Amino acid sequence: MSAFWAVVFGQRTLREEVETMAKDKLYSMESGENNFADGGGSIDLKKPLLSEGSSKPKHSHDRRHFLRSRKDVVLPNPAHAICSTLIVALGPLSLGFALGFTSPTQAAIIRDLNLTIAQFSTFGSILSVGCMLGAIVSGRLADYFGRKPALSVAVIPVLAGWSLIVLCKAATPLIIARTLVGFGGGIISFTVPMYIGEISPKHLRGTLGTMNQLAITIGVTLSYIVGMYFHWRTLALLGGIPGVLLVVGLLFIPESPRWLAKADRKEELQVCLQWLRGKEFNVSDEIQDIQAATEASNALPSVKWSDLKQRKLIQTLIVGVGLMVLQQFSGINAVMLYSSFIFTTAGVQNPGVATVALGILQVVMTLAAAGLIDKAGRRLLLMVSAGGMALSSFLALQPEMSLELATFIGYLALVSLLVYIAAFSLGVGAIPWIIMSEIFPAHVKGTAGSVATLVNWFCSSAVTLIFNSMLLWSSTGSFWIFAAECVGTMVFVALYVPETRGRTLEQIEASFK
Repeated sequence: MSAFWAVVFGQRTLREEVETMAKDKLYSMESGENNFADGGGSIDLKKPLLSEGSSKPKHSHDRRHFLRSRKDVVLPNPAHAICSTLIVALGPLSLGFALGFTSPTQAAIIRDLNLTIAQFSTFGSILSVGCMLGAIVSGRLADYFGRKPALSVAVIPVLAGWSLIVLCKAATPLIIARTLVGFGGGIISFTVPMYIGEISPKHLRGTLGTMNQLAITIGVTLSYIVGMYFHWRTLALLGGIPGVLLVVGLLFIPESPRWLAKADRKEELQVCLQWLRGKEFNVSDEIQDIQAATEASNALPSVKWSDLKQRKLIQTLIVGVGLMVLQQFSGINAVMLYSSFIFTTAGVQNPGVATVALGILQVVMTLAAAGLIDKAGRRLLLMVSAGGMALSSFLALQPEMSLELATFIGYLALVSLLVYIAAFSLGVGAIPWIIMSEIFPAHVKGTAGSVATLVNWFCSSAVTLIFNSMLLWSSTGSFWIFAAECVGTMVFVALYVPETRGRTLEQIEASFK
């Protein structure tokens, strides 16, 4: 069992990378090279597919010398960073629970509150509007007050919204309540990936960053499962539990070291980073890098939303926002909405069980992504993921054929759906949020991150709204459009998205200057 978690959390890769880092440091001392000057070594961050070359000692004497020297290398202990990540992941768990809430409760809520279909549709879709509103203020909150206070503030509307759902007896308070839940969810969807990215050791940042998406998928799946057995008011009451646990958990974890450096809290920075890396690990070099980058960032003027169009910021904005747009226009929400029809076509009689199966598949594949991301890299997983989604979207709905082929086409659609969900969870689902937390410079991280989060939720709403019209035009053509968009994602990643695996946030920022 311990071996499994070692693979999932990337500890084997961490050991290999630290040994490589120690070796590079020894050889750079001999050659007088300054690896940090170009943003973190001889590898060009913007040419991530180039061979990194072999850095193994060429002579047996050098090899023996290196083997002796690496015995003195102390590995950072990731236990506290993992614990902190799991605590803040309660936020996206709550958001996932809210996203899945309407699926098992639709019939009961319409019956109990005498709602029309239009009113319930508004109730379901208004969550995205709340998330957009929360995204607008999330960056400012996290920058001015800190990542932890921002999460604490986010919990307030979430708990108020769930409480109102439990008590409401009409459509209007129901819609207001879900908007409140969405508002808190919008703050959470920005702040949690940012916090995880800033506390994680560089060799675990991808793995731990995937926990954000994993928590969302677990929340959605739990909502499906629990909703099959409990009344919708009870389900709403259970939806508030992750928020309560998050507030309690925040008392036991530190603030982001990057935010502490920005706030000039040097003593707290030292204590915080030492706790996150383990008492045996020397954090002096990392503190120096963080402080140097923060001093350079603080010397720059504060950035407004209108300043993001500056040429020096446009590249990171294109990457961060572009990935959010492509993630949503890949059609994930549309595919999930259409999944019940695909299951019915394939002869699956119980749509509830089928929906739960899809949720479990998402959880399993997101776990697989967590184990691969710091080994294979962000770019490779993104391109493999988008490629699988493109193929499955193309095959999901074929034009009407003869009756003899109808059964085959139905099963092909079902297999394509499963492949699509698996491929999405492997890369396109989680990695855009991870890259968003990595690439934005410190002085614009709050503002630019808010824009990326806002765009994500806006595109999610747009796809959901226009999908029915697309189906009326052509169901097959709609999925072929999604397939073409996924191919476009592969091209975008190949041309614009840098590989950030194994780099500190400061090195990533330096590479864009």
